[in-house]
Amino acid sequence: MYLLIDEKGRHYLIRGDDDFHTNYGVISSKELSKKKSGSVIETQTGHGYFVIEPSMLDFIKKSKRGPQAITLKDCGLIASYSGIGPGSRVLEAGTGSGILAMFLANIVSPGRLTTYEIREDFAQIAKGNFKKAGIKNIRLRMKDIYEGIDEKKLDVITLDLPEPWKVVEHARNSLKPGGYLVSYSPSIEQSKRFYNELDGFMSETVECIVRNWDMKVVRPHSRMIAHTAFITFARWLGKEGPQIE
Repeated sequence: MYLLIDEKGRHYLIRGDDDFHTNYGVISSKELSKKKSGSVIETQTGHGYFVIEPSMLDFIKKSKRGPQAITLKDCGLIASYSGIGPGSRVLEAGTGSGILAMFLANIVSPGRLTTYEIREDFAQIAKGNFKKAGIKNIRLRMKDIYEGIDEKKLDVITLDLPEPWKVVEHARNSLKPGGYLVSYSPSIEQSKRFYNELDGFMSETVECIVRNWDMKVVRPHSRMIAHTAFITFARWLGKEGPQIE
């Protein structure tokens, strides 16, 4: 796979098996195969494209979307607040397009991430995205997490579900002490109901808002991705007890 970037900063993720046709001419697959990351390739009309080896973020940005997809700002928050690292045992529920699964699987490698999904159409979209990105450490299971969790001694469980409170009891039996149960919910009422079930957990709820700046005119962009969801991080203390403020 190759990532091509034109003079306007537009990104093109291509396999390079065939000639790539652009608005400025054709990029030869034969010539592209000779290029190294960081070089420039030109079309027959003389327009140049930077050739870059794609990262996991490039694959995520170009992934096919089905349901509403989690944003990168939220993915980063989930990874940092829950302390996920190489070898972490992570279970995700609500695979959707597979965006969060791809992001986290890249971090836990060489460990393996498991993700549950109940809709076959979403699962097929996610599988296609995993294949395109060359990810091999994700196990996708057609399973309803509301009915239980098979995996044990997990470091992190992440939820992108309409009723996350239904998973709390299962999480108590599957998280190791000190592990995190993370819920991504667009509604504060969902987050509150989830919080009310967190006996034995220490929790906090946050909202991530990122504002980009246009440095040519030194002012913030007039459009921004503001509210996406409330994210609750609940750390299992190993026994049921009062909520810790």
